[in-house]
Amino acid sequence: MPAISNEIRNADQDTFLDINIGSLIKNYKKIKNKVSKTCAVAATVKANAYGLGIIPVAKILIANKCKIFFVATLTEGLELRQVNKKITIYVLNGLSVQNINLFYKHNLIPTINNLNQLKKAETSSLDKGKSLKIALHFDTGMSRLGLDKKETQILLRKKESLIKNTEVILVMSHLACADNPKNLKNEKQLNQFKTISRHFPNVKLSLSNSAGILLGKKYHFDLVRPGISLYGGNCTLRKKNIYNHIVSLKVKIIQTRNINKGETIGYGATYKAKRKMLIATIPVGYADGINRLFSNRIDLYFRNQKVKIIGKISMDLITVDLTKFIKSRLTGNDYIELVNLKNNIDYLAKIIKTIPYEILTSLGKRYQRRYIS
Repeated sequence: MPAISNEIRNADQDTFLDINIGSLIKNYKKIKNKVSKTCAVAATVKANAYGLGIIPVAKILIANKCKIFFVATLTEGLELRQVNKKITIYVLNGLSVQNINLFYKHNLIPTINNLNQLKKAETSSLDKGKSLKIALHFDTGMSRLGLDKKETQILLRKKESLIKNTEVILVMSHLACADNPKNLKNEKQLNQFKTISRHFPNVKLSLSNSAGILLGKKYHFDLVRPGISLYGGNCTLRKKNIYNHIVSLKVKIIQTRNINKGETIGYGATYKAKRKMLIATIPVGYADGINRLFSNRIDLYFRNQKVKIIGKISMDLITVDLTKFIKSRLTGNDYIELVNLKNNIDYLAKIIKTIPYEILTSLGKRYQRRYIS
């Protein structure tokens, strides 16, 4: 399928998702300042760099001396490899025998999550006469990916016979409760990881994600792998966000109309006008990541003033109350801000009882992403 041309991509000039390059760089440098000089700061750019664009975000970070990246899938790894031939790329979801040749060909590093994957990697390395570089992921408390307790015991007991042909360049685990510094599970996982790491004296170690970084240097080891903190989201519970928000979203008004008292708005007629009103319609909706739970619940911004979403959010459309501007002149080129410093991703997440990760990664493909200084 041919690539979408810029002419087609920019046919709709109604929505703009702006990513502040300067704030992204500040966040990266702030993280670097929190770790020692011997600790590398990688970047987690899975899920299209949390919805912000894996290729442009990676280019920005590479220009600022980021050399190590984490993605979730092989497809993401292949896409990222097109950006730069020299960066180190880890694929968190592991490998399958059907695609193992692509790891060799494109110099991608699979994260080995179980003994079956390790066996495949070992067999492949032997067949090719070339060691596949791998990361070993040990589950210390997430019960998700990674070698479980039984597999860990087997591997540590039979390490010399199980790891002969591959080259282990990273040993890692993942913290389950790092967003809560008081949770005792953090220390428990740390101690388990230290015990495991003693079996790999000459291998790089990684435990901390964004929240783990804030637990202190004893959690940092040789490499940290921030994600949401790079993109401006809060990674802790009940603590002020120390990172810079980097995204804003504005949408052009495509239609306005006056309605009278008693008229209803949207699906289900969930909003009934109590007076004469001016209603604006903007061309985004839940298909663009604006959750239906925001219906009738949040303020947006028009000309730096709060305005309310009224009625249910549709797949592609949202109705907004502009009654306070009923006597103002609308230009036909007016925009409403959905995300800004006040309506930041942390605030929006709180309104619908979710997390900023979900707000960011839900942002749809129909926005025009602009990377601004």
